[in-house]
Amino acid sequence: MDPVAGKAIRVLVSCKSDAVYQLLDTRDDVRYDIALHTGPIRAKVADVQLIIIDDEDVVEYPDPLRDIHEAIFEARVLECRSDEFLAKPDDYLGGLAMNKPGAMLSLPTNYCLALVSYSGGTGRSTLGLDTAFRFAEAVNGDEKQRRRREREAEKKRALAPMLVEMTFGVSSLISLTGVEMPALMHLSTNADVAMQRYRGVDCAPMDYDNVRVLSDELLGRYFGREMAKHSLTIVEGTWPHSQSKAIADKVDLWVVTASPRDDTISNAQRLYDDLATVYGKDRVWTLQNKVPDLDERSQAPLNWDVRVPLVPRPEEYKGDMGQVLLSRVFAPIWKEFTAEKKSGLFS
Repeated sequence: MDPVAGKAIRVLVSCKSDAVYQLLDTRDDVRYDIALHTGPIRAKVADVQLIIIDDEDVVEYPDPLRDIHEAIFEARVLECRSDEFLAKPDDYLGGLAMNKPGAMLSLPTNYCLALVSYSGGTGRSTLGLDTAFRFAEAVNGDEKQRRRREREAEKKRALAPMLVEMTFGVSSLISLTGVEMPALMHLSTNADVAMQRYRGVDCAPMDYDNVRVLSDELLGRYFGREMAKHSLTIVEGTWPHSQSKAIADKVDLWVVTASPRDDTISNAQRLYDDLATVYGKDRVWTLQNKVPDLDERSQAPLNWDVRVPLVPRPEEYKGDMGQVLLSRVFAPIWKEFTAEKKSGLFS
């Protein structure tokens, strides 16, 4: 599998086992990097799903090995020794490959969902917020649980979703929430500035006039670090964007968004074709938002993967729109997960 045309499993190899390299070379669904010094391991661990590491093969420079294992744990990356991997490679790689949209048997540790469109007026920003709020509610539980976890900052931050805005001009995210919050320029260039958490969601609003001068490499490193700390990242924006290179290769699923308007549907068809050509059809979905009657068959040439009903007072963000999207993308585990949340099994 071409890593660009399809979503490859990302592996970091920190061992000298020739058998590991030979096996990985036979897999067309794997992309791997090699790092045998602790410095490069720390730098790369946030961008991978699996690390195969033999402590005796690692050079402890410049960081001690114990710090690397802590970094692996904090990044929530699957870890194994070379002999463990060689004994059951499909158990490690197969489990990572199973997390495909619409066929997920477990909630992924980190997932990036991009809601994108050529057109405005598709309800993309509202849908992104509603989805992030619904995910945070499901993960964090009721208000009592949320306040309890407020005292467990690191644990709570590891579970929180993140909403990233990729737009031009003023921030819709700040306008819709009515909350003044640090924007992407300050977040990405000042390590002392933290994202504003609103209703359980960490927010990264766009300030385009400032951010447009930043390099893709700087933004890419920032997104890589932050996405490793969040269970779900939702990117919401007009596509393509001038800063798209900083985050595009981190997206697991592109959701091309349209409304019932004919112009948004035709633009969605074009954007779907463009994205599918680059990333593969298995990583691009189409969504029709604000549908007045779900029973009425769409006349569009697009075969919609998701159709979200028109919701009264969407600005109340009750999670109805987000529930539709999450229940499709994370099917079938989302139904089981939310049922267990209601029954108190996750309390």
